[in-house]
Amino acid sequence: MTTTETAAPTGPILQVQGVTKRYESAGGEVVALRDLDLTIDQGEFVTIMGPSGSGKTTLLNCLSLLDDIDEGTIVLAGKDVRKMKDAKRTAFRGKHMGFIFQAFNLIPVFTAAENVELPLLLNGADPRKHALPQ
Repeated sequence: MTTTETAAPTGPILQVQGVTKRYESAGGEVVALRDLDLTIDQGEFVTIMGPSGSGKTTLLNCLSLLDDIDEGTIVLAGKDVRKMKDAKRTAFRGKHMGFIFQAFNLIPVFTAAENVELPLLLNGADPRKHALPQ
């Protein structure tokens, strides 16, 4: 009798090299991220910590493809996302990423079930296969 073991995922799921993000403000340019390098392997658990204003939210917005970067590269699951057009980034984000926000972001005119179903429908899921019980 033989058993098959499932190998743990290996290799980087995220590679960030030389990432810089700047914002314009009334007082001039603000550099939120400067020449950042980061590698996260598949299956690795990472916490982002730092004082207020240190760039945590900017980093997460860039890594989740919500904001563009000014310099550097971000490779997610082997894809250089900076080379993607906006529509492809949106599709990639919808298919491969999930978000848990600090404050809830429900669509107020939808029921809780409809709020849960919406991302599935936007990704082309068959509503008959994934419908929540009424």
